Amino acid sequence: MTLEKDDDGIDTVVEAKVKIVLVKCPMCKSRYRLLPSDILAHKHYTLPVIELSVSLYNRGDLSLHQVVWDQLYGERTPQHTTLHGWTEGLGAWWQGRTMGEVAFAVAATRVLAELEIRFPQMKSLQSIPVWINPERYRSQGRLERLQACKRFEIIGTMLEVKNTCKFVELNRLIVSWGNSFGLGFRTGICCTAIEHIESTDVRSWLQISTKEQLSCPIHGRSPPGDSK
Repeated sequence: MTLEKDDDGIDTVVEAKVKIVLVKCPMCKSRYRLLPSDILAHKHYTLPVIELSVSLYNRGDLSLHQVVWDQLYGERTPQHTTLHGWTEGLGAWWQGRTMGEVAFAVAATRVLAELEIRFPQMKSLQSIPVWINPERYRSQGRLERLQACKRFEIIGTMLEVKNTCKFVELNRLIVSWGNSFGLGFRTGICCTAIEHIESTDVRSWLQISTKEQLSCPIHGRSPPGDSK
């Protein structure tokens, strides 16, 4: 699933079929599938979809359900459990936890080390304070993973990536270092229960949201609980 512009210029999650190139390593003679920079192994959704969903949730004023049902458009938008898994896995991976790492993917510790060598401003990343809505977590572990997930999102801003999809550009950068399969993190982590703010609590948190107006809740499928 990837993001494409509809007739009105709105990002919409659509199903796409791509041909994956099979390449042969000149050293070990093994064959590997060469994935585009916007596709991650073991993921049904492309990096632009993941980045958009995670960045909306990181704002702090929207719940898991509100992000996938009110902010994303298309017939095959991700489930709120999938978004929860992305925040858990991405956060654990950026913390350097083995439970968030995927086989053959570059470790987060190496990514940070390589970035600090090439971009001196990255050394201040870990010291940047990030605020997490208290309604988002019930454990210290969940809080730390959400903080790590938000810091990872800041990387694109610090690097001044020109492409609108910062995760894709970062993945290209990681691959360019050589001897790496690029960005990769687990999503099937069940560390905590799925937590999100209730709709009645949203109003009190709107003051911390961006000035961007909330999108009109138009969907191609019925939300949970709809009898139609």
